[in-house]
Amino acid sequence: MEKFDLISKKLNRFIPGALFGLLSITFSFLGDLIAYLMYPGYDFTKRAVSSLCKGPGGLFFQVGNVFSGIFAFFFVIYLGSTFNKEEVSEKLRKSAVILAIISCVCFIFLGAFCGSNPIIALIHGVFSIVSLQAGLFYITFFNILLLKDSKYPKLLAFFGFLVSFTLLLLMIMFYLHLLPTLRFLMIILPSLEWINAIGMIFWYLIISLYMIYKKI
Repeated sequence: MEKFDLISKKLNRFIPGALFGLLSITFSFLGDLIAYLMYPGYDFTKRAVSSLCKGPGGLFFQVGNVFSGIFAFFFVIYLGSTFNKEEVSEKLRKSAVILAIISCVCFIFLGAFCGSNPIIALIHGVFSIVSLQAGLFYITFFNILLLKDSKYPKLLAFFGFLVSFTLLLLMIMFYLHLLPTLRFLMIILPSLEWINAIGMIFWYLIISLYMIYKKI
């Protein structure tokens, strides 16, 4: 963990750590937007987020996700280094950063491996599940840290817990729809995916902006 903190401090000398959060959501938003605009008849309520990679603008979706994951990787490392070790649990801080790194790396790969080919689709699905589950825990752990660190307002944590709830709900619905008798739940999964994606964007956004405003 000390190595990650050192990397974070060195990077922050050249680029403010919070800027990585803004770069992450910018690439994610632009990639999704361009892919959506190039996808004729795309329906948010019927198609999953990753369906965008199968349209004419699929490459933009993939590139956006890969770069989003790369910048998110550096952002979560920096965020983890900002917590006051006297106010928060070091074990929880380490767990949050490690799980965040796992989630971000998987997010990079799910962006790189996306398409209609059965093997590619399987790889994409595996990385998606791992990223989702690791994401649920790291977002929750970071929210607990935000709640305990006096330099951060509790409102950031409370909003973050709402994002954690959408992640939990999405994960539960995903596993339930695998049961033959509950496959009708697939109807609401695309909408939940988009709600979660938007929630994550806003979580990164408000934390990044707050860190920039307070020069953290």
